[in-house]
Parts: sequence; structure tokens; C-alpha cells
Amino acid sequence: MKANGEHLFNTLTATKLARLCKKTATAMLMLLVSCNSKVNFEQMQGFKIENNAEITTLTVFNPWQGARNIQYKYALVPKNMKEVPSKYSQYTVIQTPVERVICLSTTHVAMLSAIEQTSSIIAMSNTMFVTDTAVREAIINGDIVDIGYENGINYEKIISLNPDVIFAYGVGDQLTGSLARLAELGQKVVFVSEYLEKTPLAKLEWIKFMAAFFDNQKQAYEKFEAVKNEYNALCKLVENIQHKPKILCGLPWQGIWHVPGGKSWMATMIADAGGDYIWKENTSHEPIAVDIETIFARGGRANLWINTGAAHSLDEIKAVDTRLENINPFKENAIYNNNARIGINGGNDFFESSVVNPQIVLKDLIKIFHPELLPEHELYYYVKLDFENN
Repeated sequence: MKANGEHLFNTLTATKLARLCKKTATAMLMLLVSCNSKVNFEQMQGFKIENNAEITTLTVFNPWQGARNIQYKYALVPKNMKEVPSKYSQYTVIQTPVERVICLSTTHVAMLSAIEQTSSIIAMSNTMFVTDTAVREAIINGDIVDIGYENGINYEKIISLNPDVIFAYGVGDQLTGSLARLAELGQKVVFVSEYLEKTPLAKLEWIKFMAAFFDNQKQAYEKFEAVKNEYNALCKLVENIQHKPKILCGLPWQGIWHVPGGKSWMATMIADAGGDYIWKENTSHEPIAVDIETIFARGGRANLWINTGAAHSLDEIKAVDTRLENINPFKENAIYNNNARIGINGGNDFFESSVVNPQIVLKDLIKIFHPELLPEHELYYYVKLDFENN
């Protein structure tokens, strides 16, 4: 589940990008500079924002894996507007600023936290996995309730809560049925698909999308610019690195090993940190399934192994498949996982807050790949795995 993040991260990913962008007609779309190219630019692919007098329109493109030529359009209308122009009849109209929201992913919590709007959350899916301190307290106090997940969504409870908007996501089109039913019941369902973006900064830019619902865009832009500047400054640390360690990612989950596509956000981040991703030549921005024999063949060339699912030790990796101990990073005790911050109920903060902290993730990876470049940095999201008795 994305709320927990374990399997979804095995499907997430990142890349070197190089595509000249045209400036959009709206000032609200900013260009993202790719660290891996000095001449090319990139902007988020998943949404666009347009200002039309008092009304702001949002368009979300292909909001789940495998989606093609699909758009969702939303018109954000001031609450004091008495009549919405007829040209917006094909849009989902949402009155703003919103005050009562439901989140179906913990990444939504992180983005709302980044713009100081978590007090608007009235309900969530899988509340047990939330790690944000303020939101956890609200859950404990009963101010935020659990409304179920996927096919177990409690429609009656949602309707009784009367939310202004439901921030949703979809890993596949199988979820559209339940979300469509919510829309049929009069609920304002908004897709947020930051996890499909190709760069860490493009993922972060979705805070601008979220902020539009709260008329809080200035804070979102300031947050984005501050993180972008720090991220790009970190990229410069590795510009002249000659030796780049070969990086293996992932761990089998339910018998399938998914690795980040070569054009995914995780692949981009590995490159930005001065790593040589083993599947960098792959052209997908979505996860790719790889057979175990190929993993063994390529893993034998790896210097470091990261993002090993839910494993907390080398023993747990070996328990998945004893053959994994023959992979070079296992033998060299060079495995790092992104589960250093686990909440009391098992939620992994990496799958929550890292979306708004890509600069911290980048610091961690630079520390792992090239520790001499950041001698004072202590790993935040990552931890080095060892045997349980060590």
C-alpha cells in the first residue's frame, strides 16, 4: 500500500533528464534544472496550473502507472463567487480555500505539513502508518479518523464527514472504480500522483498543486525554491567525481523483484549523488520487473546495494533468498536501507516525508556513495545493515 510505502517504493524510481522546456503561459509553472545536465531543463510532467481571473484550473495527467492520454480537470473557485461560468461545466468545481480534507496517502500528509495545512485533515487511509508528530497526535485524540483503504473504503463515513476534497492516488486503474463511486456520491476526488514524476524536485513541486487548494501558494513556492537551491548545490559536490560506485536497488516482494526504471526519480537521485545505477540505460520512468537470475548477474558487479524493502538486517535479506548472500555488496557488507525512521506502528517515514525533503535524501546518498564529501553528515533516512548479532 502506498500509505505504508514498502511495496510502492520498490516500484518507485528516478533519472537523468534532458529535455528543453517551453515556458508555460502561467507563472505558476517553474522550470526544474536537472543536476545531470548543464544545458537541459525539466518541469513536472503530472500536472499544470493555470490562472484565469479569479478561477484557478488544475489539470492532472495520467495519474497512475500505465495510464495514457488521461486527464482530470479541476476548477478552484472562490467561495464568494455566486455563479461559476459555464465554460467550467466539464471541470470538477471545488470551492476554495478548502478547510476539511481527506488524504489517502501519507505523502499527502507530508506535503500539507510543508505548507502548514495539516490541521485541515479530518480523515485518512491507514492512519496507523502516519509518522508526522502533529498528525499522530490528532489521530490519537480522535480528530482524524480512518476511512479504510482501496476496496475497504467506508463510503458512509466519508459522506458523513462532509469533506471539501479527497486527495487520492492510484497505483493502477483498478482503483478508479471506487474513486469514481465517491465522485458519483458527490465527493470532490482529486488525484495526486507525485510518485510518478521523473525527478525528486518534480515530486516536490506537487506542494504547489496542493497549496492551490488553500490559497497558500506563496509558502509553497518559497519552500520549493529553498529546497531546489540546496539540492542543486549538493549536486555540484559530485560534478567532478571520477569513480562512481555501481548501485543495485530493491529486494523481492511477494516473489517479484521490481527495480526503479532508468528514467525514474530514484535513478535520477542515484546519478545526482554520484552513483552509477546498474539499470540506468532502461528507458522507463516506472518500475520494471527483473528475474532473479538477472539480478544475480548484474548484482555481482555492484559495489553498493540500497533500498532493500522492509529488511532491517542482513539476516532478513538472506531469509528472503539464501542466494542473495552471494551478491557482491552482501559479501562486502555494503548494504544500506531507507528504513532508519520507523514509527511506533511500523510506518516508514521515508515514504512519507522524503517527498518534501529530497535534499536530505541526496545528502544520505552522497554520504553512502562518497563519504569524504560530507564528513559531518549523519544518515537520516538510511541505515547500514548488519547481521543481527553484530
